[in-house]
Amino acid sequence: MTQCSDKNAELVAVTPPDFVSMADGRIYLERGSLRVTINPGVAGRIESLVYAGRERLLTPAQNNPWGNVLWTSPQSDWGWPPPEALNSAPYRVELTSKGIYLHGPHDSQLGVAFSKFYTLADDSDRLIIQYQIHNKSDAEVTLAPWEVTRLPAQGQVFFPKGETDFHSGEFSPLNFTLDNGIAWFNTAAQNFTAEHHKSMTDGEEGWLAYQAEDWLFVKVFEKVPAELIAPGEGEIELYAKGDGSYIEMEQQGYLTTLMPGETLPWQVSWVFASLSETDASSHREGWVVRARQLARLARNNED
Repeated sequence: MTQCSDKNAELVAVTPPDFVSMADGRIYLERGSLRVTINPGVAGRIESLVYAGRERLLTPAQNNPWGNVLWTSPQSDWGWPPPEALNSAPYRVELTSKGIYLHGPHDSQLGVAFSKFYTLADDSDRLIIQYQIHNKSDAEVTLAPWEVTRLPAQGQVFFPKGETDFHSGEFSPLNFTLDNGIAWFNTAAQNFTAEHHKSMTDGEEGWLAYQAEDWLFVKVFEKVPAELIAPGEGEIELYAKGDGSYIEMEQQGYLTTLMPGETLPWQVSWVFASLSETDASSHREGWVVRARQLARLARNNED
């Protein structure tokens, strides 16, 4: 594969890492127990995540909406639906010796464009995502990055609770409980109705976890002070469809003002662990200990 950053520059050969392959318009990252599928044709989204031999995300064949996507916050800047350039437009692919870049088109309404870099750590079942939001306009823009991950409504979502109260905006609230500073949402205990459900709040330690059956999934990111959360939003957000068919596990970064030409970087690590039958049925305290271990692993080995 050859890459060229300037049309007048000499082409330079690039050898992608051995965990990257391409076929049928998709990009595959595979190492150890982890196989990640990226779809460049739909905003460079994560389309599939197979861990320990099982699909873990909601894929296009299972559900619409699907996969993992990046948006800007607050949502009041764009309403609904999300801008095509950020949510569904084709992204340009750039191979590097360390991973894969995807570059999106400029959205004229918001004045920004996205880039996404994906790579796999060599020390664990860990996906590293480096997002970039570029101000392509001639004016300053104020926004926060926002990652939305769609999962089956199974098991439990949990995270260290921060300073702010839960709020739900225009949605029906979700039933969270608090135990030793940890907020818990149990999908089996939620009384779903025909309405859509959402709860938003502040986190404390910069991680958000999901436990279901035989696996644990932990997102790791930079902690956001409550005063720097986008207006009307939360550092941690959880959405559930009214029929209880799926959830969206979400987190946001700092509210930041970008001058023309500036770029906001934001790194998120996804870390995974298999749970034995004993682990999966253990007390919540054990899952919290394991989630904190995985978060430390990600922070101690940030690339």
